[in-house]
Amino acid sequence: MRLIVTISRIIVGSLFIVSGLIKSNDAMGFMYKLEEYFEPGALNLEFLTPWALELAVFIVIGEILLGVALLVGALPKLTSLLTLVMMLFFTWLTNYTDGCDPMGKKLITNEMGQQVEIANQCVLECGCFGNAIPLTPHESFLKDLFLLVFVIPIVIGAFRGLIRLNTPRESIYIYTISIVITAIFAMTMLDWLFPPMFTALCLIAAAVIQRRVNHSAKEWIMAGSVLVVAGIFQYQTLAHLPMKDYRPYAIGQNILDNMKTADDLGLEGPQFATKYAFKNIKTNTDTIVLSSDWLQIQSTPWFQNTYELVSYDGDEVKISDGYEPLIQDFEAMSYDGDDYTYEILENEGYVFLHVSNTLSKTEASAQQKLNALAAAAEAKGIAFFALTNGSFDEVEEYRFQHQAAYPFLNVDQTELKIIIRSNPGLVLLKNGVVVDMWAWRDFPAFEDLDLK
Repeated sequence: MRLIVTISRIIVGSLFIVSGLIKSNDAMGFMYKLEEYFEPGALNLEFLTPWALELAVFIVIGEILLGVALLVGALPKLTSLLTLVMMLFFTWLTNYTDGCDPMGKKLITNEMGQQVEIANQCVLECGCFGNAIPLTPHESFLKDLFLLVFVIPIVIGAFRGLIRLNTPRESIYIYTISIVITAIFAMTMLDWLFPPMFTALCLIAAAVIQRRVNHSAKEWIMAGSVLVVAGIFQYQTLAHLPMKDYRPYAIGQNILDNMKTADDLGLEGPQFATKYAFKNIKTNTDTIVLSSDWLQIQSTPWFQNTYELVSYDGDEVKISDGYEPLIQDFEAMSYDGDDYTYEILENEGYVFLHVSNTLSKTEASAQQKLNALAAAAEAKGIAFFALTNGSFDEVEEYRFQHQAAYPFLNVDQTELKIIIRSNPGLVLLKNGVVVDMWAWRDFPAFEDLDLK
């Protein structure tokens, strides 16, 4: 039994650390995922939206702390119970997401206290491993069931006294196996060698405290040391940019290539259908029929005699998978209605993009650097645009207030959040390829750039 418990600790602990690290690397992205879950059409927890970033950081740091605690054997009963609670919650959440019916509707109570019916908003990816390993809801649910199988022996072992702080000998083989597992996973699935290094750093921090401190609160002090390591990494990625970027706008990515459709690449694309609304004239009940099914049944006598059309204007749903462009919604439009998308992406020279997903929340102190950079770029004949999602009046007010002389273009807000995890952020393109990008704290001076 002790061997089973130890194996389970290594597997669950290692995966918890990696999962927490991946989300910590892009906590803003995880925050956006939580906001999807909080939408009225999903879990209807909009009151949590203002706290989405804090919750995201709490969850990812918690995952890392639990993962390390499992490996070192600290606070076994508390650690095992918290791990079980977290896994049961994640399993419920991924099961809920997996069972979400995009054609279904739900009743919610609006701000007026009235019951209203809205369409389900299904979260298509759980965000368990961020953009590094996109998992479907069903894959996420199976992954959580797999981990839950290993959590149960840990809980049993903790309450039977089979888990305690590792001896030096136990630490050597448990930590070594964990780091090896993490390294194999990181190299094969993540193309990133930092996870085993981070795991080792957390374990070293805990081990140093375990060896040097002789106090009744030793295990809590060990947790504090790991919290410091995880906290420093979290601050770094929030204050600047993710250490490893898995998004289709990452440095080195060709945006034009990532926009190519299945037809462009000669691949099979996904199939979609529109929800048509009909009423059963015999029972007076509403029925949804997919356009793909309607084509087959619309001429049959039983359908014509039973149903009458209500609307052809329903939502579009995916009925089969296929290749989808990595970038689907990048379109840069002027406020006069002119399309600048390909003028930006096909420009053989450099193009600077000031990206702000929400002007009202942008870090205004960075605007002076942007203005200086834009003026220097213009003097060298280099294009400089701002991409935002504000209304015309908001943009004009912002430009006047901050003396931003370069053109502002309108882009889908969700796409702006994907482009860069900073508000504002700066992206440098050349011939559609992302050359570099900076968070607002790191904006360069023009003379420091080597633009040849």
